[in-house]
Amino acid sequence: MLTNRSQWCVVTHHKENFSLLPAFMAYYRQYFGFQRALIFCGLMTPGNTHASLKQILAAKLNVAVPATDKICTSPAGRQMTVSEFTDGDFTLWAASYPATEYTPGLEFHRLRTDVHAWGESFLPAEITRTLVVDADEFLYVKNPRMLDGLDNLGFHFVDIIPSSVWPPKKLKFSLQGWYYQRQARPLFKYGRWLAVPLAKMVGRGLVHSACKTYYFDRKRMATFTSWHHGATHSLSCCGALNRVLNDPAECRAILHDTACCYHVAMMSKEHLLAERLRMQPRLQTDYWSDQRDGVRGAETKDAKAAERTFDRLIRQSIFPVIEDNFLLPYLQDTRLPQ
Repeated sequence: MLTNRSQWCVVTHHKENFSLLPAFMAYYRQYFGFQRALIFCGLMTPGNTHASLKQILAAKLNVAVPATDKICTSPAGRQMTVSEFTDGDFTLWAASYPATEYTPGLEFHRLRTDVHAWGESFLPAEITRTLVVDADEFLYVKNPRMLDGLDNLGFHFVDIIPSSVWPPKKLKFSLQGWYYQRQARPLFKYGRWLAVPLAKMVGRGLVHSACKTYYFDRKRMATFTSWHHGATHSLSCCGALNRVLNDPAECRAILHDTACCYHVAMMSKEHLLAERLRMQPRLQTDYWSDQRDGVRGAETKDAKAAERTFDRLIRQSIFPVIEDNFLLPYLQDTRLPQ
């Protein structure tokens, strides 16, 4: 666990995608020892209010519903309604704001920049270190105490392979982060199993542009620079994996001995259809429709099209896959949306 736990806060963002919330909080509390958490919650569904959000969060986390709220204003004038949940020595601040489905990328970036700047000003002064992660990112280091002495660290991303049964009895991950995005590209979409050996031969068995480097100084929240894609300028295991892709056991050992992110993006087809499709205007596999920001892709308008894309590009990975059950105990109580 972290040594100076009172100095740390884990920060994440939700848009009514709460399936993973119990697992997320249990993991960061139990494995890392976090005592503080801040979540930003965008309310998209008409009729959903901060009061209904409190009921959802209390039920998900098995804690009491806070009796009072606090109204704040972000730097851009956005109203933030905040409630404080407690469970023993653990405190969770939930800050909600009005949101829309299918938020365009540039608009969502501005929104996150705004609410994170507000979050930095909101946190108590004793918190000096933050871990700002997406709600489906489960970061792993062999010894969490190492983070106390680091300014930043790079994490290789592995992506969960969707399961037909949930909770599953075992977890499988593609060693290629966002594998579905890469295998939607023409070379892999049409070359498929022949293209992967070719990529290995030229040293491109995995690409790491979507892996992330995280920065732990709380002040970085004010400028939304708490992370960036890529890990080439930080200690990470990305380069080592490319040399042993034909040995899954060795790949797993490297990940367990260094730092990786278990990216639990799509747990099942149902998870994609009921929750993930509402987050952005198009799936990351969509290279063919109108690419103007905010224009919705076919899958967000047609469930059958989304199912076809899932079966063709998401259901399995053509890149190397490992079985890794480290997260399984935390995911056992996860309930998928209907």
